[in-house]
Formats: sequence, C-alpha cells, structure tokens
Amino acid sequence: MKKIISQLVVAIVCALLGFLLTYQFKMLSLQEDAKAIAQNQDILSQIEVLKKERDELSETNKTLSEEIKRLEENAAEEGALESEIKKQLDNTRMHLGLLDVKGSGITIIITPKTTIFGESTTDSTVSISEEELIHIINLLWYSRAEAISVNDIRITPQTGIKTSGKSISIGSVGLVDPKSKIVIKAIGDKAKLNVGVSFGNSLGYGALKNYNVETKTSDDIVINKTTQSLRSEYIKPVQ
Repeated sequence: MKKIISQLVVAIVCALLGFLLTYQFKMLSLQEDAKAIAQNQDILSQIEVLKKERDELSETNKTLSEEIKRLEENAAEEGALESEIKKQLDNTRMHLGLLDVKGSGITIIITPKTTIFGESTTDSTVSISEEELIHIINLLWYSRAEAISVNDIRITPQTGIKTSGKSISIGSVGLVDPKSKIVIKAIGDKAKLNVGVSFGNSLGYGALKNYNVETKTSDDIVINKTTQSLRSEYIKPVQ
C-alpha cells in the first residue's frame, strides 16, 4: 500500500513538474512573440513616419516646381532671351526626370518562362537580379536613350538599383518582383535602341535566359516623371 502511495506521489510530482515546465515554456514563447510584435510595430511606425515625410517633401517639391514654372513663363513673355533660357531649363528637367515625356522608342517586356504544367521556371531556377536590370539599362543609355522607366518608375541620374531580399529596389520609390512581368520603356531613336538591345545575346545575359524577352518599337511612348526627390546637399557649382 505504501509503495502504491509513493508511486502516486511521484507520479503527481512529475505531472506537476511537467505542467510547470510546459507553462514556463509557453510563457517564454509568449514573451518572445510579444517582443517580436513590439519590434514590428516600431518598424511599422517608423515606416509610416518616413512615408509621411516623403509625401510632405513631394508636396513641397511640387508646389515649388509649379511656382518656378509660373515665374519662368512670366519671364519668357518678356523676350527671346528669356524664352531660350526657359527652353533650356525645360530640356534639363526632362533629362533629370522631373517632367512627363513622350516620343518614339522601344518597350522591353520580360516575363518568367513557364513549364508545360503552367508553373513558373523562376521557382526552380535563378531569377534576375540588379545585375540584369542594370545591364539592360546600360544598353539603352549606350544606344542613346533619352528617358527610361522600369515598371513606370523613372530612371534618373540618382536612381540606384539594388537587390533587396526577394525583390529589386528601384531607387527609393519602388520594388520590382523578379517573378512577375517587368516592363522597361525607353525613348530615343527606336532603330538605334532596337539594334542596341538586339546585338549578339544582349537580352540573353545572365538569368535573362530563364525569361521570355519581347521588344516592341513605337512612335508614341509615354514615360512619367520621377516621384523621387533629387538631392543636392553636397554638390556645388565650380566658380
């Protein structure tokens, strides 16, 4: 009888210890989850603050641009010299990506290849990265492109392209998904642009061989202005 009672006591103690250990483990897990949630909330809060600041800067930039444009138009009415200055300023803005532009050029459509079962080949092969996108953009610049966009994101002299996790960052304003369709537009001499991207195996470079790449020339391509503010904190004109 005593032996049975002892065994029962041992069993109860073991059960209690097991319960306590399980409870402590759950509490630790909950604490870790709470910390992770708090960190995520902090990150989300910071992102919202940065988005708000970006929107405010964009709105300020828009207001200033409209005011400058109004002053230039008033000045241009005074004579030929002022009109020529305004024309040069407009050309500069177009090249910097500060204005919507249109003209003849080329469109490059990049889509992942699919298997006979309809699955994307990028699930089992290497996806394109910053290297392939930069390669195409360099080809277009070298072929005398005057304006370029990637998925309607304008490329400017200050637009950086960098692989970021499973996506590709285009400056600070957008992400490109390598597993989805990518559309690159370029305005310029459409014949020269077409020769530039068609020469040799230019569009079969690197991971591009895992994609279908189609090119189309057109006389009416529209490329929107950049939504990324250009910075000039350190550069100064040489006197």
